[in-house]
Amino acid sequence: MTTYRIIPATLAYVPAEKGLMTYLSSYGEKIPRPYVLWIIDGADRKVLVDTAIEAEQYKGYHPCFRDLPIQHCLSFEEAMSMASLSPQDIDLVIQTHLHFDHCFNTRMCSKAKVIVQEEELTFARNPHPLLASMYSRDLLEDVDFVAVRGRTEILPGIEVIPAPGHTPGCQAVSINTAKGRAVITGFCCVRENFFPPEDIRQRGGPLSGSPVLIPGIHYDAFKAYESMLKVKEMADILLPVHEPEVMEMVLIP
Repeated sequence: MTTYRIIPATLAYVPAEKGLMTYLSSYGEKIPRPYVLWIIDGADRKVLVDTAIEAEQYKGYHPCFRDLPIQHCLSFEEAMSMASLSPQDIDLVIQTHLHFDHCFNTRMCSKAKVIVQEEELTFARNPHPLLASMYSRDLLEDVDFVAVRGRTEILPGIEVIPAPGHTPGCQAVSINTAKGRAVITGFCCVRENFFPPEDIRQRGGPLSGSPVLIPGIHYDAFKAYESMLKVKEMADILLPVHEPEVMEMVLIP
């Protein structure tokens, strides 16, 4: 069985409402929210999952972000250098979804094929007004998209798994490792989404969701719930994309 290692790289983080991750729960509680890309080590081809966003890029994306206390960690090029790569070396970018903070630097990988669910790409090009600010047509220009439908093996031991709910075409990424199946969730969440505290009903009310908390940002709550249960069941190593502990990780496993 082909196995890989994963190098997470945090480009920036911001102290932010936990409630944006955990539906109807933990509003008023601030946690670091990292913006992470994932380098897959061990493949014949050079593979990234998402390309994240730098602090100044985030501040410039929308006027309401200008004064956010977002902290710089790494430039995109510095993140690539962690694996002795440059953006032009990347063969494949697996895009979990096309919110701006997950694909801001994808265009820099000018030689890469970009794997995305067809439903996500269609929605991103014509988003509903409620979610339109999360998508940027500019970020979709000059990108060599390869649209897939459903569960698809990208390379031996690496597959994408539809996980809609946060967005219409969100996908999780399953990666075989020496210690089992690592799953990058794709949808925006933290570990508490999968393992809610015992007192969640008192803190969040009866609609908070149990045994999982759906993402606070979603387009379909029911689909998000089912996607979370599916990902939780299949993962030996669970990697929520905005989990603060990811900032301390160097190599997985």
